[in-house]
Amino acid sequence: MKFGGKTIIALAWVGFLAIVIGCGGGGTGGTTTATTATTATTTTTATTSTTATTSTTATTSTTATTSTTSTTSTTSTTGGSLPHDTILYSISDGSVNFLKSIKADGTNDTALASFTAGNITAVAPNPTKPNQYAFASFNSTTSKYKIYKGNASLDPATATLLTLTTFDAVDDVEFTPDGSYVIFKADTGSGYKLYRLASGGGIQVALSDVFEFTVSPIVGSHLIAFSKPLASTSEVYTIDYLTAAEVPVTNLGVDVYSPTWSRDGANILFGFSADPLNENLHLYNATYPGGTVTEVTPASAFSEPFGFYNEDMTKVAVIRAGISGLTLSAFDIANTSFFDVVTDNSLGPVVYWTDSNGRSVSANIPSFQFGPRKRR
Repeated sequence: MKFGGKTIIALAWVGFLAIVIGCGGGGTGGTTTATTATTATTTTTATTSTTATTSTTATTSTTATTSTTSTTSTTSTTGGSLPHDTILYSISDGSVNFLKSIKADGTNDTALASFTAGNITAVAPNPTKPNQYAFASFNSTTSKYKIYKGNASLDPATATLLTLTTFDAVDDVEFTPDGSYVIFKADTGSGYKLYRLASGGGIQVALSDVFEFTVSPIVGSHLIAFSKPLASTSEVYTIDYLTAAEVPVTNLGVDVYSPTWSRDGANILFGFSADPLNENLHLYNATYPGGTVTEVTPASAFSEPFGFYNEDMTKVAVIRAGISGLTLSAFDIANTSFFDVVTDNSLGPVVYWTDSNGRSVSANIPSFQFGPRKRR
């Protein structure tokens, strides 16, 4: 991962993988507010008219109305292949990157996949097909990147090439929750753009300029939350990846970072500093739609620009800096208490919390920066 600008945390995060999707995040004020309110109302009218072959005619008219309030969404109709209700994170030994899974209490620390550091810059598991990944691979001969689809070995030699276009950089990759498309962030030399690509391959479609993004976990919503570059700042926007229609979510007048969705699609978690001169970034929650912003991060936190909610939005997983180095932590929103899970300076900057069905869409953010960011 490449870092630039006014780096606050002394990190050596280079080329690490992380699996993501979730949401929440803030406003000014220091109180903790995280509210999920999603109401789905379905009205069903079923009328059956049956005429018997005898002289008797029977007609039954039935009207049933059901009102259901739900705070949990699903990313697919079948269970995923990832460990259930665990935090996914990346760590490196210097030459090899490891994708690992761990429970929030520090148990069940398990390696899921590994790949050579530097060659693979972004990896996403298909939420509908076990052992299928989209990934970007660097070619040292051409110094360009291409996007592939293959198994957990992440080997371009045995994988399917998805697009003939070569890119100067490919940073983030995600599948849509139905597995139909691959959404990615790439640079062809004129700045980073958000692209849509059919998961079977073909020609990519440019959608918008972008810093970081995540795809909504709601099947059929077709939404992406992303930090949209403006003249000198950035704001949280959503974009429909089929129509490219954009909607602003925040109007903060500062740079925002790494928006991630909650499972219900009604909240977006992102990082920013309420004081433009203070780069101690905290996490905030923006409701969607509506854009009401409230702070989520505990007052004791320091520079958490990226986080993921667990399934019921009671906890958030983050990578934070401390006296002992980089730490994978989970904090409880109700009592703002931290639990440190893994401490290691080779941790990647991005985490993801799987749901109770082990489903995931994923991305990584190797170009994450504090301070000034690359604009066109």
